[in-house]
Amino acid sequence: MIKITYLNDNLPGRKCGAEHGLSCLVEADVQFLFDTGPSGIILRNAQILGVDLDTVPLIVLSHGHYDHTGGLPFLGGKELVCHPEVFSSKHRESDGSWIGLPLSNDEIRKMFRITLTRTPLWLSDNVIFLGEIPRTTDFESTTTPFVDSTGSPDFMPDDSAVALLTASGLVVLSGCAHSGIVNIVNYAMEVTGDKRVRAVLGGFHLKEDNEITQRTIEALKEIGVEEVYPSHCTSPVAREAFRRSWENEDITSGSVVCF
Repeated sequence: MIKITYLNDNLPGRKCGAEHGLSCLVEADVQFLFDTGPSGIILRNAQILGVDLDTVPLIVLSHGHYDHTGGLPFLGGKELVCHPEVFSSKHRESDGSWIGLPLSNDEIRKMFRITLTRTPLWLSDNVIFLGEIPRTTDFESTTTPFVDSTGSPDFMPDDSAVALLTASGLVVLSGCAHSGIVNIVNYAMEVTGDKRVRAVLGGFHLKEDNEITQRTIEALKEIGVEEVYPSHCTSPVAREAFRRSWENEDITSGSVVCF
């Protein structure tokens, strides 16, 4: 069984508070944190949920934005897996504000045992960090609201995800899907060789019920995805569009999903 516990998502749960960001505890044949949320809120929520973060040996980062890495200062001593560009300077194009890591490269290297990879990395028999995602669809990741330190467009090459193998097909977990959630699912199927997709979860970075959202829905339906749980950076109107095709409950801080 695979168990995914949301230690933080944008919506508060019955017991747990929420901030803009994402962090999940994934329990499979390896136990790890997928992202760390925007702050120490994951420590408070973990305590409420009875989760001992000290026993979790591994952190996997989906990408290098603050709302996915802000918990790092509270979690030293663990192994850290991510794309090399996680450490690059990241800013909003609109106002130039910084949106990257909460720690310097030197601080992170002192606190964690780091594995950097652009290529897929098997973390266990059933869990794969996908590395850099090929951008193959013609409707995803065509624009970006982000820039690097030089002011050049930042299409977030570090944006990645994990694929989890189950007896009934793949479970794909994304952070923000800046690389495109359909691109991520397609690559997960390519890397694992499994064309059955049990579920897709995480942030999809879709803000409207527009053509891109509808094409995303149609592409996931064509793939045959059984369950879809959009959260975090997926807006309420976009979530509602997905709900018309997949009647799954809203994800909140404290939600638990099992496969």
